[in-house]
Amino acid sequence: PTGGELIYSRAIEELYQTGKGSITIRGVVNTEEVNLGKGKHKKNAIIITELPYQVNKAGWIEKLAELVNAGKIFGISDIRDESDRDGMRIVIELKKDSNSELVISSLYKKTTLQTNFGAIFLALI
Repeated sequence: PTGGELIYSRAIEELYQTGKGSITIRGVVNTEEVNLGKGKHKKNAIIITELPYQVNKAGWIEKLAELVNAGKIFGISDIRDESDRDGMRIVIELKKDSNSELVISSLYKKTTLQTNFGAIFLALI
């Protein structure tokens, strides 16, 4: 319901064969250059348009802000929620010298932007 993309692995085949397994789901992440305003330079940003199943957007943003303030995730200068009725859009502005791939990797590792979702296929006849 909240979106996310399914990461293909052997676990999916095992789930369909045995009826039990775990599915890895990631949020949808894109990188863009955002223009901050008149006379300001463009900055690199990570745009998140979908979160994994059962991840609360407000709680996720709050947890990310705590990790950045604690110094556990580096390279982030600002976090904004630009969601509206058209869809979800979380903008994470990066610092000038930060690598977007490293920041995305640390987001997957240290937050719930990538989660494992256990599944049991059970049918009663």
